[in-house]
Amino acid sequence: MVDVFIIGGGPGGYVAAIKASQLGLSVALAEEADMGGTCTNWGCIPTKTMLASSKLLTRMREARKFGLTAEGVGVDFGAIMARKDQVVMRLRKGIEYLMKKNKIQLYRSRATLKDPTHVCIDATGEVVQAKNVIIATGSSPIKFPPFTDPGIWTSDDVFHNREQPKELVVIGGGVIGVEMATFFSAIGTKVTIVELMPHILPIEDEDVALALTATLNKRGVAIIPGATTQSVTPTEDGYTLTLDVNSSTQEVHGDHVLLSIGRRSNAGPELEAAGISLSRKGIVVDDHMRTSVPGVYAVGDVKGDYMLAYVAEKEGVVAAENIAGHDAHMVYSAVASVVFTDPEISVVGKREYELKAEGIPYRVGTFPVSVSAKARTMEESIGFAKVLAHAETHEILGIALYCAEATDLVMESVLAVQFGMTAEKLLQAIHPHPTMTEMIMEAAEGSIGTPLQL
Repeated sequence: MVDVFIIGGGPGGYVAAIKASQLGLSVALAEEADMGGTCTNWGCIPTKTMLASSKLLTRMREARKFGLTAEGVGVDFGAIMARKDQVVMRLRKGIEYLMKKNKIQLYRSRATLKDPTHVCIDATGEVVQAKNVIIATGSSPIKFPPFTDPGIWTSDDVFHNREQPKELVVIGGGVIGVEMATFFSAIGTKVTIVELMPHILPIEDEDVALALTATLNKRGVAIIPGATTQSVTPTEDGYTLTLDVNSSTQEVHGDHVLLSIGRRSNAGPELEAAGISLSRKGIVVDDHMRTSVPGVYAVGDVKGDYMLAYVAEKEGVVAAENIAGHDAHMVYSAVASVVFTDPEISVVGKREYELKAEGIPYRVGTFPVSVSAKARTMEESIGFAKVLAHAETHEILGIALYCAEATDLVMESVLAVQFGMTAEKLLQAIHPHPTMTEMIMEAAEGSIGTPLQL
């Protein structure tokens, strides 16, 4: 018998295992594929590794702006993908090392919850008794008609490719779609994004989405909003897609199609049979990560709501701490949305459309990248920082950044929103100069009507 059995070795599962072991619990974990789950193997890490290559390529092509000469700059797609594989492998091996270091019993097999205290190891038929179980089985890409041809890529499939597409049609302008469009367009692929909603990044404010749209358009990406795909027809050199765009018919062609419209929880039917409550999205949990069955917890994508590796990690820690007898709970009010486009995007807290819908009075402070001293030194001119503050109390309700290094600047925004800071409180901190963080300071000044640099 073990104190905790974890099904799934992704960010939620392996972090929960480490934390549980640190808290003195005996731990076993089963993973049927590669340790690290979607994030390490088919998501965050490979995507950002590829984007690091394309971003460097873009900067090298802009070398003359910095008084430099870079001759013969080109793309070796196979080498980019080989480097991606090396980065993924190193991180995966690191996770495997952490399992050994923390004395976690690892089963290389699919595992199934037989009942709330027994887990079946599918490869051997062994049944392991556990005092507690954490379900962390993740998610899978959504695929449906007319995108059923086996040659159509999902967000998992794209990383196995070794030949650069000439023309790529991306279905879905969410985070995955715009990141892939950023990478492929930078290395010379002709990219078209087909988006159902009125603009890409539909969960973000229109000003953020339209700013990114303008940048992608400038870099050759065609974006077709308000479009539904009526049919996908295989051709000798790829696929032809027939679209309904605002009641008119339009065709687009690509030698490859990438379907990136989201992911679906891997919650299986055996869970419901075990008495675990499921919603339309996935497993239902409370803020302690407990399911409806005592002793059974769930973390990460399998819940079907926040499908983010960093949220899964925190949920894994919370689940482990509660199993160990602590009183830990999740707070989702300041979960950052980070998008690794070029420039990058990070958004925390409320969006403007949410504040309007909820009738919350607010004021907006914005500061353009073009005025930032640090941005000028970097030859960056695209984007802005935006602070949303309560009109009466000045509490910071939301912050959006569209600028270079936005994903690295985000933690100041997270802390400001999560701990209910007012604009005045944030402004008590002295921001170093010249840095990109000054943009947040200046936007906060603007939100209370006291802009200094505008």
